[in-house]
Amino acid sequence: MSNERIYMFARFETRFAWIKTLLLLPLVGLAIGMTAFFIFDWINPFPPQQLNKAFSQLVVDRNGKPLRAFADSNGVWRYPTTLAKVSPLYIDALINYEDRRFWQHKGVNTLSMLRAIFQWLYYGKPVSGGSTISMQVARILEPHQRSIRGKLWQILRTTQLEWHLNKEEILTLYLNYAPYGGPVEGIEAATFTYLGKSAKYLTHAEAALMAVLPQRPSALRPDRFPQRAELARNKVLKRLSDFSVWSTKAVEQAFDEPVVAMFHSRPLDAPLLSRMLVGQNKDKPLINSTIDKDIQILVADEIKEYLYRFSENTSASALLLENQSMNVLAYVGAADFGNPLRHGHVDMNRAIRSPGSTLKPFIFGMALDEGLIHSQSLLQDVPLTFDDYAPENFTKNYSGAVSAEHALQQSLNLPAVQLLKEIEPVNFAEKLEGAGLKLFLPGDHKPSLSIALGGAGIRLVDLAGAYRALARDGIAGQPRFLKSTPLIEKHLLSKEAAWITANMLSKVPLEASQTSPFFKRHKRWLAHKTGTSYGYRDAWMAAVSRDYTLIVWVGKPDGTPSPGEFGRRTAGPLVNRILNVLPNQFTEQPEKPENVVAKSICWPMGKAEQLTEKKHCHEKKTAWTIDHVTPSTLTTANFNRKNPITIQINQQGERVFQDCVQGVTTTVKVALWPPRVEHWLPKNFRASSLLPPLSSLCRHKERLSENLVIVGVKHDSRISLPPSHDKSLELSLSVLGGYGEITWLLNGELVEKSSGDQKIQLGNFKQGENRIVVLSQNGQMGELSFYLH
Repeated sequence: MSNERIYMFARFETRFAWIKTLLLLPLVGLAIGMTAFFIFDWINPFPPQQLNKAFSQLVVDRNGKPLRAFADSNGVWRYPTTLAKVSPLYIDALINYEDRRFWQHKGVNTLSMLRAIFQWLYYGKPVSGGSTISMQVARILEPHQRSIRGKLWQILRTTQLEWHLNKEEILTLYLNYAPYGGPVEGIEAATFTYLGKSAKYLTHAEAALMAVLPQRPSALRPDRFPQRAELARNKVLKRLSDFSVWSTKAVEQAFDEPVVAMFHSRPLDAPLLSRMLVGQNKDKPLINSTIDKDIQILVADEIKEYLYRFSENTSASALLLENQSMNVLAYVGAADFGNPLRHGHVDMNRAIRSPGSTLKPFIFGMALDEGLIHSQSLLQDVPLTFDDYAPENFTKNYSGAVSAEHALQQSLNLPAVQLLKEIEPVNFAEKLEGAGLKLFLPGDHKPSLSIALGGAGIRLVDLAGAYRALARDGIAGQPRFLKSTPLIEKHLLSKEAAWITANMLSKVPLEASQTSPFFKRHKRWLAHKTGTSYGYRDAWMAAVSRDYTLIVWVGKPDGTPSPGEFGRRTAGPLVNRILNVLPNQFTEQPEKPENVVAKSICWPMGKAEQLTEKKHCHEKKTAWTIDHVTPSTLTTANFNRKNPITIQINQQGERVFQDCVQGVTTTVKVALWPPRVEHWLPKNFRASSLLPPLSSLCRHKERLSENLVIVGVKHDSRISLPPSHDKSLELSLSVLGGYGEITWLLNGELVEKSSGDQKIQLGNFKQGENRIVVLSQNGQMGELSFYLH
């Protein structure tokens, strides 16, 4: 090879090497740049991983309406949403107004960016925006100063954003974080704030308005500057028309739609329930509750308005339950949330309070299940002592022989305690707790008879789950506050006992309006029970229909008394107010089980009429029974003989005993009433009328209790006070013939208790006839009347 050819080849090689170098430089630069980018991305990840953790929390109702928003550390509240939950009209307006090439570019629109930079340099200030939606998201997530350096940083962050997320994810970030003025961020929060509805239901005009609002959220707020907002909205509409995104007709109609908006401050419905749910779900930005916002507002408003007539430290709470699903539709834990005078931050639906008489229906229901009673069983509403426990009626008046139905309807204490003694308090408490109604007892105390009258603590939310059993075949349940919570149900009563108990409770008018033609025309049916705790501290009413359960409490959260305020007077009217604003289907009747049968029964024995001799059927009643079973009248400590009793009579028809008989005798059976109720019986039902006269040969051998004798005033006497007498009459009285505890009643009201022949001082007599009755521990009775002038 010649030297010239070698030289030419060497020169070609050198030039080729330079060409290769020049060709490799961009690739090397790209490799270096990519390496630098990956290192930077690894050191400074974007978007921030803590986004969801820093997200504000929102509790929504069962239809997605906001109930309460809990702002983030910056005071901002958002409503998490997705592309699928936002109106396509909004997406059309946003993309075509803000970033038409959003789906094609890689985060930066080069032509728009160059135009914006040129205008900035030429005019010395920003004139038009060159930011894509991706760039806006980058700036929202990491704000920067408006400068060349800040813009370059924004582009870098946008590149990271496009590297890690797809277009749908980037757009979703915009939907959730775009600013809309004040403490509101995100399209869903904005539409509920300004328009009172979800972004899913936007009109063309509303979609255009919401698309332009983030450009200048403070200046374009439609609630403050409707004319300015309308001009901006129309600009969007014109562009969408020019681009033929929307039809001319749709845009023209949108132009005619006025901008009408209000600023609904951060939602605050069901605030106490929301607070609890957020505490239980700290990592969830969106909490879907079972509440119905419309019903929640109705109930809360009725409670707040009703409480105006009470003292300023009185509160009230209510819970409305959908029986089938156990979903809580309304939860008002305080009458006036945030009001310190009414203890507005105390959730009384979860506070432990005395239930008063609200547990009585479960006593009667369990007694039905145990075959102790039917609905018309004879119970004793008389002063009774159970070991060391001596309960009294709320009114301190007594009725003698009463049916189970009447006793439950009138919330009589003594019959309820009589039944609880048969069931046994420990068993009763265990059944309630097994069904979800926990009883809170002081210290290590075991359940006692006092729980029939409120001698234990409960929570309203648990009581609602138990009352649901009366309308759902005896199955209690755990109230559900979240859609995701599984349905938990537990057996409490048989479906037959539940229906009979609810039916008994349904026959008492809620108040006078229940007998009105309106009530009857709409066939409203309601089983309800009131309760009043000791010292007038708690007023309750529980109301149950086929599909719904409503529990209401009124009282003072600090536990101080409210004299004169009790269940029927205080909680009853509130229940009626709430029901009157709810749809009529809230008061439908449960279906009667097939084996609940109406039977004719006889008092005093309590058995079916067909099983009772006619002469022993002193009074007929129609009772609801389970499987035709008609249990006998319950015995008590003072009435434990079998009924009817067998007696001997001589040839003269006189009553005799085995050891004082002469001549031939026969036996007869007599049905007697419990001796302790005799005072309240007509004379023809008393033992003295039902039993044959005692033979003179046997009077010293009397086996039945003799009447007590009241000493200190004569029967049918007339007493006149001198005109100068400035004090009321007071008598010193005692009893002959009794032993143990003696109960004194004046005009039907319990006024005193004594022992044996102990003397007592009795006063407070009324003008006219006064009647004094004494009852001994073993069922003896004495009575007299006198007249005071």
